[in-house]
Amino acid sequence: MDNSQVSDQPERSPKPRLWIRIIVVILLLLAIAAPLAYIKGQQFDELAVQGSQLPPPISVTVAEAVSNRWNRQIRAVGTLVAFQGVDITTEESGIVTSIDFESGEEVGTGSLLVELDNRTEMANLESARAQFEADNSQYQRLLKLKDQSFVTKNDIDTQASLVDIAEARINVAKTALSKKRIYAPFSGKLGIRQVDLGEYVAPGGIIVTLLSLDKLYLDFTLPESNFKDLVGDQLIEFKVRSYPDQTFSARVETWNPQLDANTRNISIRALVDNRKRLLAPGMFADMQVRSRRQLQVVTVPETSIFYNIYGEAVYILERPEASEKDPQPDFRLAARQVDVAYRSQGIAGIASGIEAGDMVVTSGQLKLYPNLRVAVVDDAPEYQSSAQ
Repeated sequence: MDNSQVSDQPERSPKPRLWIRIIVVILLLLAIAAPLAYIKGQQFDELAVQGSQLPPPISVTVAEAVSNRWNRQIRAVGTLVAFQGVDITTEESGIVTSIDFESGEEVGTGSLLVELDNRTEMANLESARAQFEADNSQYQRLLKLKDQSFVTKNDIDTQASLVDIAEARINVAKTALSKKRIYAPFSGKLGIRQVDLGEYVAPGGIIVTLLSLDKLYLDFTLPESNFKDLVGDQLIEFKVRSYPDQTFSARVETWNPQLDANTRNISIRALVDNRKRLLAPGMFADMQVRSRRQLQVVTVPETSIFYNIYGEAVYILERPEASEKDPQPDFRLAARQVDVAYRSQGIAGIASGIEAGDMVVTSGQLKLYPNLRVAVVDDAPEYQSSAQ
């Protein structure tokens, strides 16, 4: 080979290796990522510090559950019945000649209501009296002749019997005549008149209804299981649809000693004072019978009751055990399912679920949840227990 040709070719510089390039790229990335990582670390530290600070406790009002005894209430329905009530009818037929009352009038015992045509009965009475006079005169004459022995004792006895018969006929005629006049058997209020002047009335035809309304009966039934709850003179509270906001009272008067063979229910009758005339026979009554059995309950304000998926519940206060870090921990909430026995005048009677002395939350339950830290404020509402 010619040396002059070799020396004329230019010399080539060597290329940097691949691993050197990779190292350079990594160093550049580290230079960019380090400041970002430092900044993010500072942000996470700040968030951790903020998260370690607990939010302030929620303020709540509370009330103490109070032990009490309550007479169990039994719900029932009944009907008001007139203390005395009859359909005035007649035993005898006849034409109405006089009507001495107005529909809806108040009448007293023995007030004349209706008169029927009594001409036939008057004639019968006069005939009976005339027969009595004739028979009695003949009897007196025979007595005078007795001393003269002109008549026998048998004749005198026969005539005496005729006098008695004539007298009995007078009484029969008087009774038939009295049935033509119809009187009120007791004091009360009359209903709507069912007859008109001049109308023919058959025996048993209704003339008018008479009701005694100063007192009413309240008739109702209870199941066999409530037989031991009954006691004489016990109080009953009831409402009627005519006065939905008013409560009336009655007292048990008596009940059937034998249960109904078909329903196994007890038939009970209570007495209602109706001198104000607010109630009427036939009204439907929704009542509560106070049992003589008492139930041990705890009473709380009705506002402490709330509903969850399991039923009725309350929140009570619980204080966790003290520790060195927290010697006086805040109250925590605990939910308790309760069995509400009754509600009355803003008070709820709890049969089970909480105990006397428990502090129950009385307001704001919608924003609360179990284990929440709470603080008790001083304006807890006062309440009076209505359990008896």
